[in-house]
Amino acid sequence: MRPQRLQHPSPGGSLAWLLLLLVLPGAAQGSFEVSVSPEAPMVEHGGSVWINCSTTCQDPDANGSLETSLTKTDSKSGPGWAAFLLVGITEWVSAPQCYFTCDGDTKVAAANISTYRVPERVVLEPLPEMELGRAYNLTCWVLNVAPVTHLTVTLRQGGRTLHTETFQNHTGTGPDDVTVTHEITPWRWDHGQEITCHAALDLMPHGPHFENSSSVVELQEAESLTAKIIAISAIATISATLLGILAWGLVQRDRPRRKARPEPREATSSQANFEMAQASTEDAPEEGGSLNPAEDASP
Repeated sequence: MRPQRLQHPSPGGSLAWLLLLLVLPGAAQGSFEVSVSPEAPMVEHGGSVWINCSTTCQDPDANGSLETSLTKTDSKSGPGWAAFLLVGITEWVSAPQCYFTCDGDTKVAAANISTYRVPERVVLEPLPEMELGRAYNLTCWVLNVAPVTHLTVTLRQGGRTLHTETFQNHTGTGPDDVTVTHEITPWRWDHGQEITCHAALDLMPHGPHFENSSSVVELQEAESLTAKIIAISAIATISATLLGILAWGLVQRDRPRRKARPEPREATSSQANFEMAQASTEDAPEEGGSLNPAEDASP
């Protein structure tokens, strides 16, 4: 009896078996997928977005739809896909669901939509005149921003970063006001330095990136009591010195005038001799006369 040889299936036979399995009822069931794009869009509060639903189902009769509480105003579709326009989105978080039915099986994919609001204002609290070596608080407010989990607040002095704060653990979904505080101790070299507060709302890669800054606050050094006393003393000393110089100048200016004017009691010798000679002349008798008045009166 001859031994029988085992026959291996031919490549053509294997392919036939594979095709047979694919066409059996229910063989393709559960083999398709549903996807949504974009998966996590960031939309401005009150804005709109297109949501695209697609499937790998090969059945041309497979149809898709979108279930959501948001407002749909337009839609487009084709083999294996459908797109829907959502408008006026005011919910801070929503999850519309795309679904397709293929050979009686339905699968779903959800989009996670978040809305954002750019910070309304960034305010840095003004600082008083600061005493050297004393601690002060820098306080920055970021008003009406969402989502806070995507916010970063940075305090800067000139080009140097003083403090950075993030809020990944924030639990709210809607807009909120954020306060950031940081303690500084000024020294003499900080006088005149500019302090600013910067807020960054980073929504990438699913949305834009926004930045906003506060007005500049300048560090001003307050004069200490000792410095004020020293300043007042210096001003008083300078004033007294100037008054002394002025008085000395006035005295020096009047001195030449006094030397040029003789005193009334002082008289020159020539003037005294002249006056004595004049008096002698007035007392002398006329020529031919007598010194005795009685003789002059006799006949």
